[in-house]
Amino acid sequence: MTLRLGVYGDSISTGWRGISHVDKRWTSIVCTNYGLEEHNFAVNGLGFLTKRDTDLFEKHPLEMVIDAEPHIALIALGANDLIQLPENDDKLRRTMVEDMSRLRDSLPDSQVLVVEPYWPFREEPPRIRRVFDLHAECAEETGLPFLLGQYGVFAADPTPFFYPEPDQIHPNDLGHAKLAEVMTEALEPYVARVRAAA
Repeated sequence: MTLRLGVYGDSISTGWRGISHVDKRWTSIVCTNYGLEEHNFAVNGLGFLTKRDTDLFEKHPLEMVIDAEPHIALIALGANDLIQLPENDDKLRRTMVEDMSRLRDSLPDSQVLVVEPYWPFREEPPRIRRVFDLHAECAEETGLPFLLGQYGVFAADPTPFFYPEPDQIHPNDLGHAKLAEVMTEALEPYVARVRAAA
């Protein structure tokens, strides 16, 4: 039986233009590593509030993940919501809880996981720190595991892992390979548990 992995994410999960081929993005590498079938509904620029009205898919990406009936669902977005803070702090928290609860309740037999937002540097502005803290708090509130590993993932010198662009933040093939390495390890116990129960 092939397990399905659903992804509710942003440009770090689409691969954006930083990768040479779609199979180089970290979610696809993880699926290859574990023999999973990928159902990726990530959208460039997406956040819990930011770009919420995206029409890239037939339905909102959250609903597309639910319809795919994945065995494992990843919530892998949030950094794009830094522009919503501090003005929309309460609204962002509510929306995070609503989205996390919606996936959890709509997929009662699936493993829903909240992925720590990607941030390639060891230091962060206060708004990014707040986004990260909200993720952890809302994951705990909704009873969902919070997967660490994407914060400061490229250690002291992230430059070799970046696609060359003005803001130097999106990962290239090498960066996605590193993300995949970290997330393959983080997902191991959950994949094993779901596979044993399937």
